[in-house]
Amino acid sequence: MRHLALVAAGILLMLNISPLRAEDRSAEDRSSPNILLIVADDLGYGNLGCYGQRHIRTPVLDQMAKEGLRFTHFYAGASLCLPSRCTLMTGLHTGHSRCRVNGGGGKHPPIHEEDTTLATVLKAAGYRTGMVGKWALGDHFRGCVVEHQNTDGPGALYKHGWDYYFGEPNQTYNHRYYPPQLYRYDPHGWIATATEGRRLDVVPLKNEKNGRSGDQYSHDLLVENALAFIKASRDDPFFLYVPFTIPHADFVVPEPEPYVQDQSWPKQAKVFASMISRMDRDVGRILKLLDTLGIEKNTLVIFTSDNGGLSAHDGTFHNNGPLDGYKGSLTEGGLRVPCIAHWPGRIRPGRESEEKLAFWDFMPTFSELAGIEPPTPIDGISFVPTLLESGEQMHHRYLFFGTGKGKRFYVVRGQDENRSDEEISAEANTEVIVPTYRPES
Repeated sequence: MRHLALVAAGILLMLNISPLRAEDRSAEDRSSPNILLIVADDLGYGNLGCYGQRHIRTPVLDQMAKEGLRFTHFYAGASLCLPSRCTLMTGLHTGHSRCRVNGGGGKHPPIHEEDTTLATVLKAAGYRTGMVGKWALGDHFRGCVVEHQNTDGPGALYKHGWDYYFGEPNQTYNHRYYPPQLYRYDPHGWIATATEGRRLDVVPLKNEKNGRSGDQYSHDLLVENALAFIKASRDDPFFLYVPFTIPHADFVVPEPEPYVQDQSWPKQAKVFASMISRMDRDVGRILKLLDTLGIEKNTLVIFTSDNGGLSAHDGTFHNNGPLDGYKGSLTEGGLRVPCIAHWPGRIRPGRESEEKLAFWDFMPTFSELAGIEPPTPIDGISFVPTLLESGEQMHHRYLFFGTGKGKRFYVVRGQDENRSDEEISAEANTEVIVPTYRPES
């Protein structure tokens, strides 16, 4: 631990990051908690029982909400995958961030090497940083089996603060649940044999070429590696980001859940429900492991989704509940997502919050919990006061969602914001902002 502290101090000096002064943090807050962020893919506001779902069974997440804090006005970063994840990683909304669209034809805009990510900041604070699942912010990386993508791209995940990775970085290929291969990055050898340098190792899988059948379901492999990372990191503060692909199409699952068998739903609706229930059960496995290891009271777990729910199967499940619109639309249904925070002994059980928050708030929130200042300028605000019911919660004047300068946008107003949408858009849409670390005080 002393060695980790010295390493962290060296990184802070190199990056010019200021740790919060000890007198600014209560004694209870001085031990940096583990942070575990689970992000589903295309899970709608109404797909969980605790948000009104009547058909799909999600007992673990419903219990998480009972034992923790359920947000009712929490927004993803965008209505589509890639820009949403960019806001999460950088603390910038889509009027300021690098990636404002998904791209097409496999041409996904990457983040740049100079873009500071959540992983970079938490690693500087002494955290082990792990990601298991869908990166999406850099398709070109050394070790890729696709020849023209086997290059050292600016968004390669090994350039952005990660100590460990398992999954498929390219969002296009994530949507086959029986892929021919996945990738791993483990230069420290924490989980298995150490990988070599700044590149990803290929993990061949026993699956059919069509990507829809085989012996190794990608989601199950992600869960096993998430559990392995937690076990390997139990004695050090860790940040684990688990961007699952479920329930994004393809709609494929190894076996349907028993409760869907007698339902009159269409076949693919049964698969969709089974995918969500399978993920729910796997969240339970993660929570159980934290409890078994005795670290549940020092681990903040947040569960959310990368954008609003799908139109597929909506007639059966009402994926976004009462909200209008779907994934891909700049509407409440395309942007507002479920969000549950769970931290035994720290978050008072059974609470709900109407605070208007978004993906870009994770950067300052996790930075505060880690005892480090976030980069500046960013668009996020810390919601630690809401989590812990201590201190004064800052409020957003507005939340802005756009697709590029002069193009479509959507505004969620705070209580004191009276300007027109056009005035807000003129202020919020700028050239790309690249935050820097705050100088030492």
